[in-house]
Amino acid sequence: MSTSLIDTAYTTIRQKILSCEYMPGSLLSIYKLAEELEMSRTPISNAIARLELEGLVVALKNRGVMVKEISTKEIIDMFEIIFAHQMYVLELVEHFEHFTFDLKELKSILDQQLKEKEQDNYFNYSNYSLSFIRCFIATAKNNVMLQIMDDHRDKIVMSAVANYKLYPQQRYFSGAKYNGAIYEAILNENYDQARQKIYEFRQKTRERVVMNGSF
Repeated sequence: MSTSLIDTAYTTIRQKILSCEYMPGSLLSIYKLAEELEMSRTPISNAIARLELEGLVVALKNRGVMVKEISTKEIIDMFEIIFAHQMYVLELVEHFEHFTFDLKELKSILDQQLKEKEQDNYFNYSNYSLSFIRCFIATAKNNVMLQIMDDHRDKIVMSAVANYKLYPQQRYFSGAKYNGAIYEAILNENYDQARQKIYEFRQKTRERVVMNGSF
């Protein structure tokens, strides 16, 4: 069996899960996926096994495959770690000269996020929002911190997009607003203001997660 077929199946199904074309909680059939992707069931099964290891799907005996739902607690826990890391980075930058933000890269990511907002592409918008935070955290030069974020990133994006689709009356784009305010604060070396904006975003995120049961 061609490895490229497995990779193609994996990449395609994974993208549809993260963009919520396959919504959390929905059941997938390996047979129907094979028809949709025009390939045999073997590469589909192998791709599903990889996705299950990543925690994106759950194989149900005699029922097919379910796209995994991310719990409210898991989302809150992930964001608590991210916000704690951001606060730590601010401490480093404020007290040690060799830690400096990549302001050019942060601005570039922020501009891309705002473009995706204008185009109402929430999947890309969410990814840029997290890219901004990742670039912010990368300032600490701590690969363990970055790995923690990378391990949770896909689940955060999936939850955000699912919420966007499930609750059209609550379509917020607050990430760009807060990222923009944080960027302006660190550009002006006003780290207390940056802390305040990060704290406000933390509170807003918790409220939304608790209210809807997902991000």
